Amino acid sequence: MNRVRVIAGQVVAFLLALGCVAAMPGTASATVYAQIEGTGSTWSELIVQQWIADVDANGMKVVYTGGGSTKGRKDFSQDSTDFAISEIPYQGVDEQGNADTSNGRDFAYLPIVAGGTAFTYQLKIGNELVRNLRLSGETLAKIFTNQITNWDDPAITKDNNGRKFPSLPITPVVRSDGSGTTAQFTTWLDHEYPSIWRPYFGRSGLTSYYPKKNGTRMISQAGSDQVMNTIAGFAGNGTIGYVEYSYPVNKDYPVVKVLNRAGYYVEPTQYNVAVALTKARINQDKSSQLYLTQILDGVYTTRTRGPTRSPRTPT
Repeated sequence: MNRVRVIAGQVVAFLLALGCVAAMPGTASATVYAQIEGTGSTWSELIVQQWIADVDANGMKVVYTGGGSTKGRKDFSQDSTDFAISEIPYQGVDEQGNADTSNGRDFAYLPIVAGGTAFTYQLKIGNELVRNLRLSGETLAKIFTNQITNWDDPAITKDNNGRKFPSLPITPVVRSDGSGTTAQFTTWLDHEYPSIWRPYFGRSGLTSYYPKKNGTRMISQAGSDQVMNTIAGFAGNGTIGYVEYSYPVNKDYPVVKVLNRAGYYVEPTQYNVAVALTKARINQDKSSQLYLTQILDGVYTTRTRGPTRSPRTPT
């Protein structure tokens, strides 16, 4: 699944603030940039930190702290940051009944990056890491709703052309913080597998806080980096979780090849994401609070060879 969106309050003002010019005592005029600060999505954080490093060489100072999309939107609404990055827009009221608005602060949505949300995992046969795991969307939905709990399950064997994996409990790793990645994942679950997702969640729709049931092996971790570190860790055998594709790429860790509507098992590579995004649309309703945010229904259902998952946006 992929997505992208960014809440930037008074974007033009931010850009102008970066270019303020002042005369330095005893020297020729030099450009001085005001520092700007933001919080939010860890899904987008790796590329944002790279951009920050790129402009730092030119004297532009930007500080970005993750913490999750929900934190980003909240910090922005409290006027404690200059910008926020989130995979979902302000909802008005969130799934927990709390206010989720900008609190009257002016803002605009600005798409910044598109990518793929990957299901990365650690599954070993002996001491060898399995690197070619294939799963259908239905199998993934059942794994993350505790209906499939062992790697030797017949559904997993079927997805892998009869290849049976060792009897090993599955440990799903989900986000503990208010996460846009979770929101996008659960949007996909609700759209594609409502008969599996809704009984587990208790209602229809998305959630930023993944529901973890008592008595299961599911683990919750804050931030994409901690999800990735848990899966790649010494005790990670049997785990599976969802993060932006660059996290497993940087760790040299495998990701699940997911079955799409065209019958292909695909990874969320840059090429597959590009193909999938040809079916994405932008909300053009200026009267809607979702104006300029992405609509991915067509990405989920496309029969092209690209992935059937969702892309990304900051707020």
